[in-house]
Amino acid sequence: MEKYHKNAKPINSNSQIRKARIMIVEDEGITALSIKDSLEEMGYEVSSIVNSGEEAVRKASEDTPGLILMDISLGGKIDGIEAVALIQKQFNIPVVYVTANSDLAIIERTKSTGPFGFIVKPFEDRELRIAVEIALYKHRAEEELRMHRDHLMELVEERTVELQKSNESLLEANELMENVFSNVHVLIAYMDTDFNFIRVNRKYAESDGKHPELYIGKNYFDLFPNEENEAIFRQVVRTGRPYFLHAKPFRYAHNPERGTTFWDWSLKPTIDTDGNVSGLILSLMDVTDNITMYGELMRSDHLASIGKLAAGVAHEINNPVNGIINYAQLLQNKSMPGSQEADVALRIIKESDRIANIVRSLLSFARDNKGEKSPVHVKEILSDALSLIGVRLRKSGIRINAEIARDLPLLHVNKQQIEQVFLNFISNSIYALDEKYPQGSENKLLEIYGEEIMKEGPPLIRLTFHDRGTGIPSDMKDKIINPFVSTKTDGAGTGLGLSISHGIIADHGGKMSIDSVEGEFTTVTIELPAYKG
Repeated sequence: MEKYHKNAKPINSNSQIRKARIMIVEDEGITALSIKDSLEEMGYEVSSIVNSGEEAVRKASEDTPGLILMDISLGGKIDGIEAVALIQKQFNIPVVYVTANSDLAIIERTKSTGPFGFIVKPFEDRELRIAVEIALYKHRAEEELRMHRDHLMELVEERTVELQKSNESLLEANELMENVFSNVHVLIAYMDTDFNFIRVNRKYAESDGKHPELYIGKNYFDLFPNEENEAIFRQVVRTGRPYFLHAKPFRYAHNPERGTTFWDWSLKPTIDTDGNVSGLILSLMDVTDNITMYGELMRSDHLASIGKLAAGVAHEINNPVNGIINYAQLLQNKSMPGSQEADVALRIIKESDRIANIVRSLLSFARDNKGEKSPVHVKEILSDALSLIGVRLRKSGIRINAEIARDLPLLHVNKQQIEQVFLNFISNSIYALDEKYPQGSENKLLEIYGEEIMKEGPPLIRLTFHDRGTGIPSDMKDKIINPFVSTKTDGAGTGLGLSISHGIIADHGGKMSIDSVEGEFTTVTIELPAYKG
């Protein structure tokens, strides 16, 4: 049974969150001190700084912090993930992993410990603040839900025992159960030890579009076959110990268009008077909105970081470019018309103007416009994006075939955000084509199409990006837009680009889809509402 220390109790105000004590586990002293200074400036108390997994386990028992910032790669006998697993056997302390490694296998290992967030090194204070606040708020919400849920289950169990002892009617017990089930927003199912449904509440049935009575007597795994879940159910029956899992992904097999949802779910055994497991109570809570909020915060922070970098680079380039143009203009003015010197000066001015145009596009992309939207033609956005990434395209020997209908209506969008989406798609195509055709090929081609389509409701602009590169492995297609998931080699990408792009398109009321065959092609299609005027 987990121990709940004083810092893990429900938090009821921002001031209490700010008083949360935080333990830092980091084997790089300078990094640890930098994190400590940043946290203290934000108003948090740092309970301790340790540099190994073994010390983290010991200190967690002594200090009982309200949050742990855990580096994954540590110098001791155990790494950060193993340390968290040992700590969680005793305490319910939220953990945010701090890592410079975005390897998919390592991220997969962390799932068993139910992390409350990730921070990828190097990071800014804003990223640290967002990750800490989200972790503390999520932990507060889970603790409060757990308290309410445990109290509810205790009431149900106590009342059931009372009914059994007093030989009250089964009807009264069922009415009580129904009243309790009907007044909670959590999905609850009660089943026997062979996993046959005895009762489900209305919320549980409504989640799958059914009536509660349709579940009674049916076997859970006949309806929802899953070997991994069945092993967990059997373990709870065998050991009598409850099981909790945070943010478990779920897809509706018979309704795939609903997409992937994420659920906190708890499986708790009911114990009879002889101490034997007599049944199971499964409770579920949809946390998809929380996961989405976390992704949106990451997207916002990622775009802000790109903006700062772009603005800095653009300003640094702008001054020397203006100087080159001025000197070239002087050289042209002093040269004889038609001379070689005049021709060279003209070429310098022309190429410098092209650099200046790229810089202007970069500054426009970096400008902080706070999400403002305005009418713009898709050709303008695509042109600016290609100006920014044109050098990479030419260096890779990639040809562009862009067919954008002339009479397309305008879009009402945040130009910089849509430009970021285009840049991500084009960058992914460059990577895929370079991987497949390192020596060049006539198939080293990126095709971009734009057209107006009519469906129910307002007209849409459909944009298609198609390349004949390496494609996406079949086992990755359903996961590719998730944060930290990437098909690129280590160091070639963060796994955030498509997740960010998907969020931007959704924010604009559009849709994004990906079709790909490994080794053959990838086609990314987006549909955005046309400007109504």
